[in-house]
Amino acid sequence: MSIKQVRFPYKKERCLLSDVLPFEIPISFSNRHFYSFVLRHRISFEDNAIVWLKVDKALDKIVMLLFAMPDNANRITTVQRYVGEKLTDFVRYQIDDKGISKSNRQPKPERFMIPFCYKVRHKETEFRELCIPHPKSQLLVVDFYDRCKETILYYTSLSSFTIRAPSRISRVRYHQDKLHFERLSTESEIVEQSDQEYESLKSFFVYKDYSNIYKFYESYRYHRAEKKYNKLLKLDISKCFDSIYSHSIGWAVIGKDAQKASLDLNGGTFPDRFDKLMHHMNNGETHGIIIGPEFSRIFAEVILQAIDRDVSHKLAAKNEALLHGRDYEIFRYVDDYFIFVNDESDATQIVDDLQHTLKKYKLYLNTAKAITYEKPIITEITMAKQQIARLLEERIKFSLEDVEVDSGEVQTKGSVHVNANALITSFKTIIKTCGVEYKDMLNYSLAIVERRCEKIFTNYLKVSPELRSQTKLINAIKGIIEFLFFIYSVSPRVNTTIRLCRILRVVILFLKTGHVEQEQVQSVHKQIFDNVCFVLKKNETSEQTQVETLYLLIALSELGRDYWLEESVLSTYLGIKAIDTGINSEPIKSLNYFSISVSLFYMKNKVRYNTLRNRIIDTALERIRMRSETCHKNAEMIFLLFDLISCPYVPYDRKRKVLELFKVTDPSLVDEIITFTDSNNRSQQWFTNWYDFDFGKELDAKRSQEVY
Repeated sequence: MSIKQVRFPYKKERCLLSDVLPFEIPISFSNRHFYSFVLRHRISFEDNAIVWLKVDKALDKIVMLLFAMPDNANRITTVQRYVGEKLTDFVRYQIDDKGISKSNRQPKPERFMIPFCYKVRHKETEFRELCIPHPKSQLLVVDFYDRCKETILYYTSLSSFTIRAPSRISRVRYHQDKLHFERLSTESEIVEQSDQEYESLKSFFVYKDYSNIYKFYESYRYHRAEKKYNKLLKLDISKCFDSIYSHSIGWAVIGKDAQKASLDLNGGTFPDRFDKLMHHMNNGETHGIIIGPEFSRIFAEVILQAIDRDVSHKLAAKNEALLHGRDYEIFRYVDDYFIFVNDESDATQIVDDLQHTLKKYKLYLNTAKAITYEKPIITEITMAKQQIARLLEERIKFSLEDVEVDSGEVQTKGSVHVNANALITSFKTIIKTCGVEYKDMLNYSLAIVERRCEKIFTNYLKVSPELRSQTKLINAIKGIIEFLFFIYSVSPRVNTTIRLCRILRVVILFLKTGHVEQEQVQSVHKQIFDNVCFVLKKNETSEQTQVETLYLLIALSELGRDYWLEESVLSTYLGIKAIDTGINSEPIKSLNYFSISVSLFYMKNKVRYNTLRNRIIDTALERIRMRSETCHKNAEMIFLLFDLISCPYVPYDRKRKVLELFKVTDPSLVDEIITFTDSNNRSQQWFTNWYDFDFGKELDAKRSQEVY
């Protein structure tokens, strides 16, 4: 597998692809088309205004809807800007009231936007709320990054504790020329090529030192500290992002007293800009920042680096100075601390100073979760990983052997056997004896299984054709699938769901190559279908949208036409106990934007889902209607609006109705918005990829984006 480095020019809008969305979003959702739209029409913040290319009224209205700008001719002017060497007309919409008479200011743009917040599984019985900012807030992030990127790099380079922080602006994208199962195609190799910037761009910044916390556990620095020190303390900050006070960014950068003194000034400083950005996108809230996007971690990093420096200085200034790198070492990964020391008294002093400094920022250690390890330092997770790696490598393998036949010719034979029950029992034993939780080991375990599956299929094709046993191979595949769904269903999360889907895709791709009889293929597809149905039933939608299982819903469509869910089964999963077609049918309150868009994406225009599809579209319209007073500044409503009008499975009259809810009633303008096209003269997509969806490519695009 070769890796290419491809340089691309700096685009300030790149952060829309990498830094404004949580990792835990449905695979059908992205900012890809929104990003292309912003680039194509040169949309940007300019002082206290939003500007875009002057084209026609439909574009003007779309931009105003996207970025929560009410109709007010007194705020709109035509200006000229150079595009290359050509002087070009732009529309300029003034956000603030500067130069606008009081009588002409209304209606005016809202000061604060409402993010779209949803919940994902955090622990077995707990959920974590993640948020996607309003498109207007996202455009503000673009402007902030462009103005302050060098300042961000400075204030995230000041700590000797941190092991994950921006170090420079990303100038290189990486993609792999990956052969999907060399020799698997009966006609030609299947080559996946990446030629789009979005497909492999992981972040706006390059990060030092570790992009994922598990890389730290396996690093030289971690192992060196294990040898050098006698104790390891593992601590974290309790509800870090929920507790961060947005004004504290100023305390971290210029000091608490100076920040308070500057609150009434013009707000042009770096901390003031960052502070205003954070509470603009969080509906004016100053206590707690939105969780999920990368820029929130950068905000926290600036504050936590200031805390790191204070702690380091305090410890060094004591009568018996404690010096970092000599008497102790602290490694901080976002809000997780790894403190290595030799003496208990040093550990006590370090934790006391850390607690005292955190308290100044209204942050607190989660002392209930503190763990201390004595030398020899080895964590439960490390022990479990070693045992699981050995188990999976021994039990999931395809053995090859060269044999000489009667003719003197050397042929290759192979054997494979996977005992699911024995594998499950051994896995559970490791989890139990090492004292770890399933959630701590699943991603690691699934990554190994993915590699083992690819190796099995590669080795199977090395076997001489007349010596291959389809039956043994299929039995092994079924054993692996049974094991996978057993360990996955205990603690389904988005990252492990992505891993599971990748493995299922590896299996499905191999089965499509023609090396296995169709009857055998169908038996594997049936097993996958049954297991996915079991997980969906176990995780029926209640008040929490199951982003984790929405992935599996889309994965089912990869199995082909024989494996579509019955309408009643799908409706039950979505929390609809019965399909009521009557005029008084109740809206489905549990369905938020993700549930609505993914269910429409899954059902497509299939006749079997006509009743349910209509019910869900009605629910979407009702959801917007109930929030009509705030729909323009509500991110969820904006996502719903644009995905409904671009969805090929929503009737035209319903698209008109959703625009009416946003007070767009002119018939010709409505038609132009609905039929708006992209640069390829195709129907404009926005946030859900309704056309040309490639499940495998989307899974690959998620690769290496995890932070935890």
